Amino acid sequence: MPVRFSLLMLLLLFMILPFQQAQTRPHHKSNHTSRHTGSHTSRLTRSHTSHHASISNRHNIKHASKKSHPSRLNAKIHRTDPIHQSSSVEVVTPSLVISDSVRRAFVNNEKNQITNPGQLLRLTEKLKKTVSPWKQVVRIVHIGDSHIQADMMTRVLRKGLQKYYGNAGRGIVFPWQLAMTNGPSDIVSFSDKPWVSGRISLTKSAVDCGVCGYGLQRDLSDAVIEIGLKSSKADDDAFDVVRLFTGRNTGSVSIWYNGSFEQIARIQPEKAYGDEAFPLKMKTSSIVFSRQSPDSNAFCFFGVSLEKKDAPGVLYHTIGVNGAEYANFNNAPLFWQQIGALQADCYIISLGTNEAQNQELNAEDFGAQVRSMVRHLKQLSPEAVFIVTTPAPSFYQRQRSNAAIKTVADELVKVSSEEKISSWDLYDILGGDAGLNTFQDLGLYRPDRLHFNQAGYELQGYMLLEAFLHIQNH
Repeated sequence: MPVRFSLLMLLLLFMILPFQQAQTRPHHKSNHTSRHTGSHTSRLTRSHTSHHASISNRHNIKHASKKSHPSRLNAKIHRTDPIHQSSSVEVVTPSLVISDSVRRAFVNNEKNQITNPGQLLRLTEKLKKTVSPWKQVVRIVHIGDSHIQADMMTRVLRKGLQKYYGNAGRGIVFPWQLAMTNGPSDIVSFSDKPWVSGRISLTKSAVDCGVCGYGLQRDLSDAVIEIGLKSSKADDDAFDVVRLFTGRNTGSVSIWYNGSFEQIARIQPEKAYGDEAFPLKMKTSSIVFSRQSPDSNAFCFFGVSLEKKDAPGVLYHTIGVNGAEYANFNNAPLFWQQIGALQADCYIISLGTNEAQNQELNAEDFGAQVRSMVRHLKQLSPEAVFIVTTPAPSFYQRQRSNAAIKTVADELVKVSSEEKISSWDLYDILGGDAGLNTFQDLGLYRPDRLHFNQAGYELQGYMLLEAFLHIQNH
C-alpha cells in the first residue's frame, strides 16, 4: 500500500504541474504539439512493477488470457482532499473557503435566472420521464474552455442533476494524462507506449481532434490504454456500456475489466465515431483496451463514453478544452463528425473567456462565430435545447478589469435571444465588474485572477444548478 500511495502522490503532482501552466496561460496558441517520450510512460509503468508486470506483458494482445488480470485501478485509492472524504448527502461538499451563508446569498440572488425558460420545456418533460414507468435517459453535453476542463464546476452540475433524476453514467472522458494536460479529478489513465497528442485550440496540431477537443495518435498500433475512475465513490459511476471514439481503421478491439477478457467485434469504419454502444458483461470502474490485431496503421483515440445499461437518469458529458474559443470548435471537422453520437437533449455552452483576451475584439465577428456553432448544433440535434452561459468577470493580465468580458457577455445574450435559445448571464448576475472585488475578497480567484479556485468554480456550479432546478420545479 505505501508504494501505491507514493505513486498516487507522484501522479497528482504530475497532473497539477501542467494544470497550473495551462491556467496561467489561458489563451495559449503556440504551434507546439506534445510528443510523449518513452521516459514518461515508462515512469508510470515502472512504478507498478513491484506489484504487476508491465501493461504490455500483462495484456499481451496476441496471446491474451481469459484468466484474471489484476488492474491497478481496481485497488482502493486513499485520497486526502476533503471534497471526496465527506459522506454528506449534499451534491458536492463545498470547499471550506466559502461559508454556507455566502454560498446561499449567491445562489438565491434574484438575478440568478436562465432566460427563455419556455425553450427548456422539452427538456423538463424528458426529465420528468426519468422515473418509472418511462425510465428515460436525458443526455446533456456541456462544451467549454479551461473553466470546464478540470470539471470543478460541471461536477457540481452533474452530481446535482443525477441526485434528483438518476445516474445514467459518467459520460464522455479522455485520457488527459496521456495528452500531458490536466483533467477531472476522478479520471486516471495509463499506457505502455508514448502517444502524440493534439488540442483543438492549438494553431497547428499534428493530430486531428475529435469529440473531446483532443486527440491521441500512435503511428504503430501496438499500444494499450487503461482508463478508469479513481474517486472514492467510483461505485456511483461504475459502468457496463462503453461508446468508443477511435480512428476509422481501428478494426477489432480487445478489452479487459474486472479480471475478464472480451473481444469487441470489428468496429465498422462508419461506426468508429461513437455510433455504436458496446455492452459489458458486468459493471466496472476501469477498462483496458487495445487493437486486437496491431498493424502499421496509426491508432487514433478520441475518447470513450462510460454509460450504464438500463439505468434511467442524466448522462452528463463534459467537453472542456484549455484555450478554446468558439472558432476553434467551428473549424474542427472531426469534432462535428463525432459530437452527434452523444445524442444531446441539451447543450450548455460555456465559452468566451479566451476571445475576451483580445482587447480589440470585434463584437459582430464574435457573434458570427457563436451563431455558427449554435446553428450547426441545431442541425445535428434538432430536438435539443440550449443554454449559453457568459463568462464571470475577471482581470486582464492580472492588473485591471477586462472590459472585453462585458462585450462578450452582451453579444452572447444578444445572439441567444435572436436564436430563441436560453442564456445564463453569469457576468451580469455577479454584478459585472463589481463582482471582481467580491470574488477577490472571498479569495475565489487563482493567482492569475482570470481562473478560479475550486471553491470559486463550485460556487458557479451551484448557482447554475439552482437556476436550472428552479425552472424544472416551477
